[in-house]
Amino acid sequence: MNFMRKQFEVLFGSFSFKKKNIMSYTWLSKYRSELMGVAMIWVMLFHAWLLDLRLPVLKKLRELGFGGVDIFLFLSALGLAMSLARREQPYGTFVQRRFSRVLPAYYLVVPLYALWQWWTGAIPLSTVGWDLTLLAYWVRAEGAFNWYIPALLVFYLLTPPCVALLRRVRHRFLLALAVTVGGVALCQWMTALNLWGWLDFFYRVPIYFIGFWVGLMATEDRKISIPEALGWLALLGAGMAFLALRKYSPTYVATCYLFIFTTVPCCLLGAFCLEKLPLEWLAKPLRLLGQCSLEIYLLNASLFIATNQILSKLTPGAAYYGYYFCVFVLNIAMGVGLHFAMEWGRKAVSGFFKERKA
Repeated sequence: MNFMRKQFEVLFGSFSFKKKNIMSYTWLSKYRSELMGVAMIWVMLFHAWLLDLRLPVLKKLRELGFGGVDIFLFLSALGLAMSLARREQPYGTFVQRRFSRVLPAYYLVVPLYALWQWWTGAIPLSTVGWDLTLLAYWVRAEGAFNWYIPALLVFYLLTPPCVALLRRVRHRFLLALAVTVGGVALCQWMTALNLWGWLDFFYRVPIYFIGFWVGLMATEDRKISIPEALGWLALLGAGMAFLALRKYSPTYVATCYLFIFTTVPCCLLGAFCLEKLPLEWLAKPLRLLGQCSLEIYLLNASLFIATNQILSKLTPGAAYYGYYFCVFVLNIAMGVGLHFAMEWGRKAVSGFFKERKA
């Protein structure tokens, strides 16, 4: 009992309801890269759709790996809200900075892969053109394969006015709740009209806006009390109940709604563990994955996701595990290399223009 009590106190301190705060929303910002690293691994597992993890729980966890996108968007919105709240930025400057981070890597990976897809006859040449304009997802081009980057850029365009609105209102939680309910209603309406094409974007509107709300609380260094922490845990439990009961709904209810319930509490729980437990050995590689997540994702969602086809030529079993292990390692290594190459190029270009101005 003494041992258990000591371990409990390591996590929570001398537990007493008089000490009402057990963590801060700023921990989400502190460990944003590490949490993105976890999300990146989750997305990679989701894209490895032929990988059999045997245990039912692990199978279900892999199948839900698209929830890593919700984590990315939530943490991106949180970071952007904090940045805009701490420093006023002209709209054009904000957009230019966001686009300059994403577009070089996008144009190095996606159009080249699209050209290869066209060469092999998988997509028409028109889709390659739409990929170059970043509109392939929005115009529903035939064979379009990357929805995340076009959707992310639209989220960036909407970020400054949404954060400004949220900063002005008195009851931010009610506005975030209204956007969440309205977003779900809009998605259900689009589902009823069979407008499936753009739902990848609209499913994520609520969690992105929730990211703004939580980001502003982090900017104000809001602490999380014990009752508030229990509330987040209750929301996580509600998400599990939703997952179990959605199949009984008389109308179609998307699994994506699960992550409206679970994304924030899971991120808070992850940040809590990284802060309280001796996990630096794990935090360092996760931090690197998170910092390079854009490049790793672009390669994973194009070149490496296509290599699933090779598995049809392999015998199911141990070969699958060895294959995916090698693919994951190569994907990560290439993504990290691409990230640092992009960073070097960005600094070189910036230095060149500074010299020209001088």
